Amino acid sequence: MNHNIFLPKLSAATDDHLSALFYRVARGVLLLTFGLLPLFFIPGVAVPLGFTKSFFVASGVFLALTLFGLSILRSGRYTGYLQLPIMFFWLFTLVAVLASFLVPDTHDALFGQALEVQSAGFFMLMAVTMSLTLIFTGSKSALLKLGLLSGASALAVFLALAAQLFFGLVLVSGQSSLIGSLNDLALYAGFVLVVMLVMATRLDSSLIMKSLTSFMALAALFVLAVVNFSFLWVLIGFCSLLSFLYLVSKDTWLKSADESPEPPVSRSMLAMVAIICLISVSFIVSGDYLGAKVGQLTGISYLEVRPSLEATLEIATAVYQENAFFGSGPNRFEDTWRLYKNPVINETGYWNTTFISGHGFVSTVLITTGLSGLVLLLAFMLAFLYSGYRLFFSVNPVDAGWRVAALVTFVSAVYLWTTTFFYTPGPVIMLLTAIMTGLTLAIVAGLKHEKIIVLNVHSGRQYGFMMIGGILIMLVTAATLYTTLGRQFVAQLIFAEAGEAFTISYDSIAYDQKLQQAASYDAKQDIYAAERARLRLIELNRLLVAPAPTAAEQERFGAVLVEGIALAEQAIALDGTNPNNHALLGSFYGLINARLYEGVAARREAAFGEAEWLDPTNPEYLALQAQAAARFGDVEQARIYLDEAIKLKNNYTDALFLLSQLDIEAGNATSAIAITESIIAIEPRNPARYFQLGLLHLAIGSYAPAIEAFQIAITLDPQYANARYMLALAYLDNNEPELALAELTVVAQSNPDNEELKRLLTQVEGGDYTNPPLGYTVPLPEVVEGTEVRDGQNFEDTNLISPVNEVPKAESTEDSESTLME
Repeated sequence: MNHNIFLPKLSAATDDHLSALFYRVARGVLLLTFGLLPLFFIPGVAVPLGFTKSFFVASGVFLALTLFGLSILRSGRYTGYLQLPIMFFWLFTLVAVLASFLVPDTHDALFGQALEVQSAGFFMLMAVTMSLTLIFTGSKSALLKLGLLSGASALAVFLALAAQLFFGLVLVSGQSSLIGSLNDLALYAGFVLVVMLVMATRLDSSLIMKSLTSFMALAALFVLAVVNFSFLWVLIGFCSLLSFLYLVSKDTWLKSADESPEPPVSRSMLAMVAIICLISVSFIVSGDYLGAKVGQLTGISYLEVRPSLEATLEIATAVYQENAFFGSGPNRFEDTWRLYKNPVINETGYWNTTFISGHGFVSTVLITTGLSGLVLLLAFMLAFLYSGYRLFFSVNPVDAGWRVAALVTFVSAVYLWTTTFFYTPGPVIMLLTAIMTGLTLAIVAGLKHEKIIVLNVHSGRQYGFMMIGGILIMLVTAATLYTTLGRQFVAQLIFAEAGEAFTISYDSIAYDQKLQQAASYDAKQDIYAAERARLRLIELNRLLVAPAPTAAEQERFGAVLVEGIALAEQAIALDGTNPNNHALLGSFYGLINARLYEGVAARREAAFGEAEWLDPTNPEYLALQAQAAARFGDVEQARIYLDEAIKLKNNYTDALFLLSQLDIEAGNATSAIAITESIIAIEPRNPARYFQLGLLHLAIGSYAPAIEAFQIAITLDPQYANARYMLALAYLDNNEPELALAELTVVAQSNPDNEELKRLLTQVEGGDYTNPPLGYTVPLPEVVEGTEVRDGQNFEDTNLISPVNEVPKAESTEDSESTLME
């Protein structure tokens, strides 16, 4: 008798038609949800694609869980298996949930801003998905339908990629593919190749099937070649070599005498496997060279960086000194990175890069859930491997169809879990991992490799009360979590659409109203209050530069200041672990003259002090304090702050720029030039010091030395956007508009949305640019300010940051991710 299970599970063999209908519909919902996961997106919706996919799966799982609960309740019976892997994963999830309530920012640990893959809520979604997938137990037809639908979805993903490459058709705005980032697409392509390698002997030999198989294999190899994910080539190379050796010998000496005869191995399939193997080995041996060639041919460049394993373990060591058992809390690697990162990173181009995970998913779990979470996760993986071992080496014969299904799901799951040791996949890949794991365990359960537990209300009335209570608790809990997730999704939708509208209209009032509306749906998220506070800070800075403020403007200044401080304090109350919230509050107090109002200086220092404690190696907070001190004439204190900032990062452009402004305003540009030149003699490879020297020369009208200094800065760091921008201004001051236009064009390429740059370009092109008076300091454009940090350092110079993708020898490394159509 076949048992169809879910933990607990309804027997398929029931005389009640309504119960059977609930069960079949629940399975159908899961079939569509899992099969269409790679394709699902909402056109025109600006919510992150990963969150959209997660919410789609959560919706399908919640509906299926509800129907399944009704099916159990209607039949009065459930049958369950003691699945050790699932039990370990649920224990891991419970540890993550418990750890979330032990950290200051519980909301971020549970859900994050958009249900990130490191959050406890996402772990719970994976656990429920993995468990509910057992509803496919015993139904070969349902597994076949899911396989066909998944194959069609994979084909559609590659067709959409082809349409994007050759016809410019972008289905999901801001995304490289329907899967997400290019690295996630590469993981998915590797998954497709692994499935094809496992099923190489079972694929139809018809011309249509051969054509579809060849297209998908070539498309997957093309993705892997473009992305050039180093570790994936090793995995695919190993799997393809193993598959090739097996195919060569399977129908000869490997075949048992009592086995039924099988058709010979298809030569086309053997050739396809051989090609996959040869290409993989080629990229393993010469990935940097081949990657450069592929990039030249396709015009596609992609590079993603992450903390190295060494840097991740350094963070883990620091965290374990505080709490080794539960770690820093789920989804809090970003906060932990800021707090404990090595100060040496300030000398690289990644000093202000936000990393939300470590070297890989597993190493990040080591930090965020501590030893308890890591041990349970590894126990789950070992238990899963043992289940696979029992499945394939059981003394009981296994039906050939079930064996193929088991091979596909088990090998796919092992492949996907292996990648989590070397990378942190996005939501689609992690959910796909949970699905393939659950399907493997469903096959194990269907072949009766686990102990069975049967509860029937007809054999004991007490089971009926237990069943009703259990299903009630399950459905109420699921509904509560799903409602919370739904409100978060709506809040993100409003926030994303409002942000897009604001970049076009700059209507701050409408934007503020939308932010307030978003906060009404997700009241525990600090980003909405913080963003509203930033709007007030922008308005206050605009009112400050008014030449002769009216009484109404002065009154408006006071009202907006009070609102801004209240909103910043609200953001801190929601998330006091975010240093940006404290810096925001300090910036408001920095607009008030501390000499006129008692206690303002202490509050400002306390706010910035808290930000510095949470992010001790970041020099930005010292620069903000220097701005506040200089604003009210406290030049000496401003210099102290700037000197401290430069000690943290000796090539910090913002601090050097402000220091140059103070020297220029004080009339000390000439003496500052001599000091800067002496520093350059000590730091000849520091482009930021040449940038400072150029600013000082520009202030006294020494255009030729200024141009030379900026040129050296750009030579040392070709990506130094601020130096290139100031070089263009120096060319304009020296009456060389053609050279200035060339530099501004390069800067505009990396800052296409910078309105100030657009205006300057228009003026230079039309000959309408007017040189400012001597000694006037041109402020740096805000957008360029975030891209100036380059010091020419390659990955070989630091062991704290490592690239995910193979770095081509022909191009320099950068800390940004290129888009697919770049």
